[in-house]
Amino acid sequence: MIKKYIGIHLSGIIFMVLVVVGAGMLIWRSGEGSTNMTVSETKLSEIKEMVKLCSLEVRDDVAIKDSINGKWIFAKNTINGYIRFDLEKLDYQLRNDSVFIFLPPEEIEVYESSSPNSYEVIDTWDNTLFGLRKMTSDEETAIKKRMADSYKASFYEKGYVRRARESAVNTLSRMLGMMDGNITVVDLKPDGYGWHR
Repeated sequence: MIKKYIGIHLSGIIFMVLVVVGAGMLIWRSGEGSTNMTVSETKLSEIKEMVKLCSLEVRDDVAIKDSINGKWIFAKNTINGYIRFDLEKLDYQLRNDSVFIFLPPEEIEVYESSSPNSYEVIDTWDNTLFGLRKMTSDEETAIKKRMADSYKASFYEKGYVRRARESAVNTLSRMLGMMDGNITVVDLKPDGYGWHR
């Protein structure tokens, strides 16, 4: 069983690469003035190649209480989690004089903090009959991986993915709305592509 303690520290909600978006806008506006949607599609492809969206960072102190092969560990671990969207993977459609951009699937990455004292073992014990075995480094690594998988799942349960996707839609709509043409950002999975009820 894995328990969490200490509040979530949301250290960076929605960081848009505004300079790159601005550069994309210049490319969009620097065309020869054609209103042909094929030309607009080409320019949109150029923007897709340039823009990357980094949306949400979560830093959390996680309490680990778990067992493997009858051996238990109680530890504290500082984890950095990231929800990102790669706009190179987004899909879009051209309908008459309108462009519809579909927000791509989220990518969740979890890393153990590299700061000093980010991982601290508080206690270990052997719950078998004689209780003399020590936990190996491989067993400890396996427990950390289980914790990371559970931590990723919590991003959906706690609504972090929904928040990141909603903010991404709002920010992209505002920035792309400054370009020529009718551009609409659509999110087909507001709860996230990895959400399972």
